[in-house]
Amino acid sequence: METIKSDVGQAEATLTLLRDLIHNQRLALAQHYNTNDLEMQLATWEGMLHQLQQHTALERSARLGLLYEASQALAHSLDWEETVESVMDLVIRVTGAERGLVMLVENGAWKVQVSRNSKESPFSERDLEFSHSVIQKMVVQGKAILTSNARRDPRFNGSQSIIIQGLRSILCAPLMVQGELLGALYLENRMKSGLFSPDDLATLAAFANQAAVALANARVHQQTHRALLRSVRELRLLQEMARDLNSSLDHQHVMERSVRWITTAVEAESGALGLLAEEGLRWVAQLGETAPDDTSAWQTLRQRQAGFTPQQLCLPLLREERPLGVFWLTAGEHPFTEEDLEFAIRLADSAAIAIENARLYEALVLANQSKNEFVSLVSHELRTPMTSIRGYTDMLRKGIVGPLSPQQQTFIDTISRNVERMRIMVSDLLDLSRMESGKLRLKPVPTTLKEAVEEAARIIQEPLQGKEQSLTVELPETLPQVNADPDRLAQILINLLGNAVKYTSAQGSIVVRAEEYAKEPGMVHCAVSDSGIGMSLEDQQRLFTKFFRSENPAVREQTGTGLGLAIVRNLVEMHGGSMWVESTLGAGSVFHFTVPVAP
Repeated sequence: METIKSDVGQAEATLTLLRDLIHNQRLALAQHYNTNDLEMQLATWEGMLHQLQQHTALERSARLGLLYEASQALAHSLDWEETVESVMDLVIRVTGAERGLVMLVENGAWKVQVSRNSKESPFSERDLEFSHSVIQKMVVQGKAILTSNARRDPRFNGSQSIIIQGLRSILCAPLMVQGELLGALYLENRMKSGLFSPDDLATLAAFANQAAVALANARVHQQTHRALLRSVRELRLLQEMARDLNSSLDHQHVMERSVRWITTAVEAESGALGLLAEEGLRWVAQLGETAPDDTSAWQTLRQRQAGFTPQQLCLPLLREERPLGVFWLTAGEHPFTEEDLEFAIRLADSAAIAIENARLYEALVLANQSKNEFVSLVSHELRTPMTSIRGYTDMLRKGIVGPLSPQQQTFIDTISRNVERMRIMVSDLLDLSRMESGKLRLKPVPTTLKEAVEEAARIIQEPLQGKEQSLTVELPETLPQVNADPDRLAQILINLLGNAVKYTSAQGSIVVRAEEYAKEPGMVHCAVSDSGIGMSLEDQQRLFTKFFRSENPAVREQTGTGLGLAIVRNLVEMHGGSMWVESTLGAGSVFHFTVPVAP
């Protein structure tokens, strides 16, 4: 199609010449020239004329068809700029223009969006001059403008831009959508006059209408696409920030990382985090060298609303509408926008949760540490008087200070039992405190489980015989040694056997079994079963909780602190084993635990 315009121009020139020749020959006929020769020439010329007319019509039809197809492609394209470039190349070839521009109105100023020349390539910025007079005229009239020779056109003969640039043939059509001027389509040729015809003007105007609709659609698509990309980016950043902040419960680390995340996300130059404290607002983390503004921070805290300027953001740090502190940010190379503010608020809300969780965890750790220190102190302080009480009680029972009456003996026995209860309670509290603070250390060595069972059986022998209960131990001779702390393994069995004796009626039975655990190679499984009162399913679910004691009257009759099984389970897990229970109310219980085989 590169020769369409030249072919059409040549055909029109030939048509004009033929019309003149036919007219002259008809004059000759009137003056009685040779009629036959003239008629033959006229017939030949008329045939040529008909062929040329058909050729011209076909070429114009083909040109219009191409422009129509291009316009349709433009209307259905979302890549507006790329499609306009290809269509502009076609328009320039068809019309014979030297170059074309697509200009858009942005904030009242005309900006070149697409530039194409006859070689189908854009041109440099210094060559982007165009006739502002033609553009202004088009805006005033609100319709397309055609001038065959702008330098001689009375509408533009005073235009300096036309004179300086030597412009001649110009076509300019507005890009309008629903009465709004979006821009203009501009074609020109500086060398030739009379290049564009009214048909070209109509074609360009139709094309401009299609281009304007396509531009509006592309802008909507672009805005939607940008909004979607921004939302995806924000969601990804929020997820990554939440994952990062929640990976640690160190309060200072979380605060420093929060400042870094928010400062980086909104491309701020500096950022700081201030928390409310007894002495006022305390700046606890900062990124960048600019000092935070206390006045803006206090105003934000009082109003509980973000403070916004293009150069500064001040965001309240809120948790359930309770002010915790403030994020303060200063802009870098680019000023802050309303979108930056909204995104920063979402980031601050997410950071507030992590900061508050870390603060609560730190407070919990400090409280737990204080509790452990108190328990340890009290335990040690109680041991001294209890030792004295036990010593003097033993001396009185042995009659060192004289014989005791039956009533005095009863009093001494009561004192001795309660001192023993206090000793166990203090020992349990101290063990639990050491476990929770990480100060309890095991010394695992190859240990024979039989020795630990015998030690536990010796300790519970007196209450066992007092209730006439039977204890059966079933340990195979081939049972391997276990890797355990001997004292703590004995403590586990003493607690389990002691509970079995306590919650089993007189003349009941207790059995200790052990075997290599087939379900978990490398472990020894031990079970302590009894024919006692058993437990409900609800009690089993809370059994290993600290200080838990069942509401069952049969359990309440027995003394206890609810710490023994919690300590036992911790000791088992510290050895690398596991513990569980099987029980039926009124039909006894079985306590299971595992310990690793000695290497």
